[in-house]
Amino acid sequence: MNAVTFLLTYAVALSWLAPAVLGSRLVTDTHPRLGVAAWLATLGTALGAWVCALAVVVFGAVHSLVTDTALTFCVQTLGITSHLMLPSSLATGLVVGLLVVTATVAVHTARRVILSLIGTRHCNREHAEAVRIVGRATEHGEVVELPADRPAAYCVSGAGRRAIVVTTGALQRLEKPELAAVLAHERAHLHGGHHHVIAVLNALAAALPRLPLMRAAAESVPILLEMCADDTAARTHGRGTLASSLIALSIGGRMRDGVLAAAGTAVLHRVVRLTRPPERKLHRTRTAALAVVVTAACTAPAIAFTLCGF
Repeated sequence: MNAVTFLLTYAVALSWLAPAVLGSRLVTDTHPRLGVAAWLATLGTALGAWVCALAVVVFGAVHSLVTDTALTFCVQTLGITSHLMLPSSLATGLVVGLLVVTATVAVHTARRVILSLIGTRHCNREHAEAVRIVGRATEHGEVVELPADRPAAYCVSGAGRRAIVVTTGALQRLEKPELAAVLAHERAHLHGGHHHVIAVLNALAAALPRLPLMRAAAESVPILLEMCADDTAARTHGRGTLASSLIALSIGGRMRDGVLAAAGTAVLHRVVRLTRPPERKLHRTRTAALAVVVTAACTAPAIAFTLCGF
């Protein structure tokens, strides 16, 4: 097995098999920060394998054209048997065609990712500016009160503009300790740059919709980021207070994509998690198991290359 074949096989295996592992209780019942790290590390490893495989193909193809070894390149990299004697012109044509296809796929994918990120950044900036125009400044700094009966609290950030939006309905429904917990939750999102992570994941899922790992990451990581913000807020304001605020806001329903709402994602699961912390011994066991699995998945390519002499 040559380097290209190995990298492509490993990338395919991660892209199709990893979501089943990362979407299990092994991740959801561990520390959310570790869960986010597991998803991002696995996704980065899969993308790295795809990119490295394409890079090997491109550089090898260019080198074969320059040195007039297109036939050798076809045999070694494309896996064409050496017993099949291809004419030099046909081998060169295959190499050129491979270069064109590879470059087209890479450029198209990169273009879709970049355009998606730019569009998300622009929409979030417009949203942040709009709520500051329509809403009313409060005594809480970046917090803007939006006149609406629907109880909701969320943060939005884009192109240097950020805001925490709390509707009039939420202010009327929440007690002061609950409001403080909600604001701490939203500030944790902003300070942690969670909106950037979600924007990148959504862009990758849109650009590579046929890869299950990309879709699963875009669906699962936002829930873990909500739990990360929950933990940050709960350390200061208490788990019970935060749980009651999520219940009070849950009637607001789902917010639009691109914003991080306190009660917009997996509310029931998060409330249960806040009110029923997992057993410490089992929690540590699952955390250690997840760390081992992710470490093995991310280091396997390097170990294989070292042992097999790729």
